[in-house]
Amino acid sequence: TGDAAKELTKSYANVSKTIVGDFADIGDTLGEVNTRFGVTGEKLEELSALYIKFADINGTDVTTAVDSTQKALAAFGLGAENAEHLLDAMNATGQRTGVSVDSLAAGLVTNSAAFSELGLNIFQATEFMGDLEVSGADSSAVLGGLSKALKNATAEGKPLDEALAELQSSIVNGADGMDGLTASYE
Repeated sequence: TGDAAKELTKSYANVSKTIVGDFADIGDTLGEVNTRFGVTGEKLEELSALYIKFADINGTDVTTAVDSTQKALAAFGLGAENAEHLLDAMNATGQRTGVSVDSLAAGLVTNSAAFSELGLNIFQATEFMGDLEVSGADSSAVLGGLSKALKNATAEGKPLDEALAELQSSIVNGADGMDGLTASYE
């Protein structure tokens, strides 16, 4: 109401000039981004436009995209300032692996504690999640064992990044799909 309503109306007009889309989707996105991230003005307009494009590119519901990525960011202790980079990372990983952005976001939320324990930031976790999903491995099972395996590797003097890179390589580049799956479980 009042000034807030005027500001949202102005943002709606600005976004609808730059984004081709359904007017209801634009309004819903502005409202959802405002509610989820607490941003207004230019930041609200920029982030809303990014989400509309993201949803269109990935064939997903824009409200679901805002909701799921905000939850993923929050699970890693991040906020609106990292949303654009997460959307980019999810787009890149989804295009590279064929894994849906909805699956990536859900996996980030579900496995955030394991990723944090492994020392992975949300962007590294996004890429790794895509590799796990494309290998056919049960990500929750793999991440539980992975945490122990990486602790053992680093205890033996191998840097975490090197140990993780070797594991990713064995999962993705196995001789056949079963080799990658077997490697991930081992």
